[in-house]
Amino acid sequence: MSGISFATWLPAPNDRGVHTVWILTIWALVLFGFGADLTRYLHETPAPPLILHVHGLVSLAWLGLVTGQVLLAEDGNIRLHRQLGWTTIGVSAALAPLGVIAAMVDMARQVTHPDYAPQFLAEEFQDVFAFSVCVIGGVLTRKTRAEHARFMVLAAVALMDVGPGRIATNIVAQTPTAPLGVWAQYYWGTGLLIFAMLAWDLIRHRRVMRSVAVGAAVLLSGETIASILYFTPAWKTAAAGLVRAWGWAG
Repeated sequence: MSGISFATWLPAPNDRGVHTVWILTIWALVLFGFGADLTRYLHETPAPPLILHVHGLVSLAWLGLVTGQVLLAEDGNIRLHRQLGWTTIGVSAALAPLGVIAAMVDMARQVTHPDYAPQFLAEEFQDVFAFSVCVIGGVLTRKTRAEHARFMVLAAVALMDVGPGRIATNIVAQTPTAPLGVWAQYYWGTGLLIFAMLAWDLIRHRRVMRSVAVGAAVLLSGETIASILYFTPAWKTAAAGLVRAWGWAG
């Protein structure tokens, strides 16, 4: 990152403060969603295995690192921002496979539950895929703050959709009966952030930044596919077979 000019990394007047607003909105959705569900999670029987706790803590650490980077960039402390950047890349590299492992373990724990839904793995896998794509995009565009920052915010959007999903399921105790219902229940939070970012770019810049276009396409298309697969018998059978082959419940 040593070749990046300071001027390139100063917050653009049209963007000043907006990345902070987006990342704090993500924190609010995550904390409200998981906070409302924390008591149930901690009192599950059998108790959640260690791997799920580790995944949660690493996810929060990653979000904390990205938040710190956003605030440092806003403050003009680019040197420390760059130093934290490599740490964030390392945590990202660990978080992607950890997310897959946590999803498989959590699903294996639910095999005997009456509401067992192995097809939900599509949602979990698309989150990891979208997160990975956006992080890679953030690394590749690290010399241009506007694109880099948006990619990292979109990676956080991919990571946080479980929070809004828990908010919705705590309010609406009804299983979705169609793909649109799945999207509305589990992805309304990501949709809110994506459309806010699209609107910001169009209003303030008169164009959609490449990072937002790519991230929105990956997230929305993946969410649509996952929502359709939720009602696809062949995928449900394949996902159940995958869980059986995995076997490990932590």
